Amino acid sequence: MGSKVVKNGLKITGTQNYLCTKCKKQFQSDYFYLGCQKDVKLMILRMLVNGNGVRDICRIALVSAGCVLRTLLSIGNLITIEPQRKHYHKVQIDELYSFVGSKKKKVWIIYAYDAFTGEILGVTAGKRSKKQVRDLIKRLGDIEVDWWCTDAWKAFAQVLPYDRHLIGKKFTKAIEGVNTALRSSCKRLHRRTNAFSKKLQNHWNALKIAINNFNNKPSYN
Repeated sequence: MGSKVVKNGLKITGTQNYLCTKCKKQFQSDYFYLGCQKDVKLMILRMLVNGNGVRDICRIALVSAGCVLRTLLSIGNLITIEPQRKHYHKVQIDELYSFVGSKKKKVWIIYAYDAFTGEILGVTAGKRSKKQVRDLIKRLGDIEVDWWCTDAWKAFAQVLPYDRHLIGKKFTKAIEGVNTALRSSCKRLHRRTNAFSKKLQNHWNALKIAINNFNNKPSYN
């Protein structure tokens, strides 16, 4: 320890605090909080995309709920879900519900999927409405799509072009499987989950992380 460093009281945990008399920066000789370690943040991310909720991660990783949520927000804010190509032959669209705040507040997730590339092209979240379907199409940008494939929900028929719209469960088998994969990946999306976000932003970022993980999962073929 140099001559320009002096003791500067104790932290609330009882750890000795030091002060650099030159730059006035305070520091500790050792940091024991696991949440500041990069490998712990990586573990938090891995747990988030493997069906673990915030409280589960706190108990296993020995970090605070605030640390988990800060990690979720910082990573989620960096992710953008958008198409990687300009042309797709058949794009499937489906919706699944989740909760924010309480079980009385449903949030509907509507997203587009290409079975040929195995890619989720875009996603939106909000009310189960025609407006939300339009928002999804807007998020997809100027891609060319030969056929849109959906179930018989009338909002799809009202927004998508009639001459390029295929309706029926036989056209959406692939995306139904993706619904299951997303629900398994993100605890907030479990059908009877007791884990749901208090804030829509937390929910949205958790969803983006789950989709990004799905789009970038390793292939062993």
